[in-house]
Amino acid sequence: MGCESVPHGAMGGRIDPYKTTDHDRASRNAHIVTLLEACDVTAERLSLALCDITDIRDAQSKVVLELGDIYNKTNTDSTDFELIQRRLRGRLWENPSVKNTFLIVESRQRMDAEKGRVGDAAGTTARYDPALTYVLQGDFFEAVRGDRRQYYFEFKLTNIQSRKIVFLKSFDLAQLRQSR
Repeated sequence: MGCESVPHGAMGGRIDPYKTTDHDRASRNAHIVTLLEACDVTAERLSLALCDITDIRDAQSKVVLELGDIYNKTNTDSTDFELIQRRLRGRLWENPSVKNTFLIVESRQRMDAEKGRVGDAAGTTARYDPALTYVLQGDFFEAVRGDRRQYYFEFKLTNIQSRKIVFLKSFDLAQLRQSR
């Protein structure tokens, strides 16, 4: 081979995250592009819906937003959904109206562990009024029929104290696995 150049695209490298690849088409998992699009739409819809959520709009102070559990009943690895959940929080963080409305916090468990790790084992990290605390949860389901995958994704914002769901955005998606 010596000095022959490698054909364009054969070396790998970066791609547009919104580009569906042959690997996506052949995968038995939810397509990354679909997850990214669901995240983007949810962030936009939640940002727009804030002024219409009475419990949040009428609060006397900022309300607390924390990431909740991911309920994954798909064959797609949970880390794919964790990636999307963190990306969603990042998108919300970038929105000034969301930051004016919410105090966005890291999970209690994670921060208590960090506090202990750095040598301050006394006490716990801050706790917030449950009536003003909302958790952003994700539920993901899949039905399989041969090479067809039917997905249902649901993101919801739920008050910790009342358990009232104040925002919900769902997605139905069908994918057909492409044979290689």
